[in-house]
Amino acid sequence: MNSSRLPVKTAFRLIISAIALIFLFTPPFAAASSGWEIAPFAALHLGGSFEDNTAGVRFDAGAGPAFGLIIAIPDKVDTRYELLYAFQRTDFSAKGGLFGGGKTLDLDIHYLHIGGSYKLMEGKLQPFVSGGLGITHFAPNGSGQNSKTHFSASLGVGAIAPLSRFVSLRVEGRGFLTILPENTTVFCVSDGGVACSVKAQGDLFGQFLLMVGIVFSL
Repeated sequence: MNSSRLPVKTAFRLIISAIALIFLFTPPFAAASSGWEIAPFAALHLGGSFEDNTAGVRFDAGAGPAFGLIIAIPDKVDTRYELLYAFQRTDFSAKGGLFGGGKTLDLDIHYLHIGGSYKLMEGKLQPFVSGGLGITHFAPNGSGQNSKTHFSASLGVGAIAPLSRFVSLRVEGRGFLTILPENTTVFCVSDGGVACSVKAQGDLFGQFLLMVGIVFSL
């Protein structure tokens, strides 16, 4: 197993540990809210492709599940600073070229973004816009393959529906755009077990996440 790849169980344990530590060092709910928020979420990831111009192949990601965590720190009444982590395990299918239409690329994709959100109005349904800057980490699912980390940005829109004083429902759609430098190489393994490489030259990798989470106010 590639040591640079973060398994699903390990990522899940990290999120649970972060939640436990925050609750451990936060005053009881009976006290006044600190304004901090923590929101574990589940998501559906859509889109994402690599273009290999040298081989005439496009690798398209299939839709699938993702999960993550948002930690928010209050700034003003209607603004929050946010740290977002999202994880997905993705299979890519090749179209065109020598690889045909079989599955040829398995990746774990991690997003880590620092940004914020702006609440547009108060009420039973509170719409907001969000955004962030950070990194995208591509970790191939296979031994002896190198991971890649690149700069990325995100922009989203959503709404928060308060359920109680300390619990809310957060629904959000967010687009992620990763910048791939010139001559970026993404390693993969074809269906026949033959090692290969995808050269995405100066390309952009875009995805969209539909996210549903539970917000805990601390």
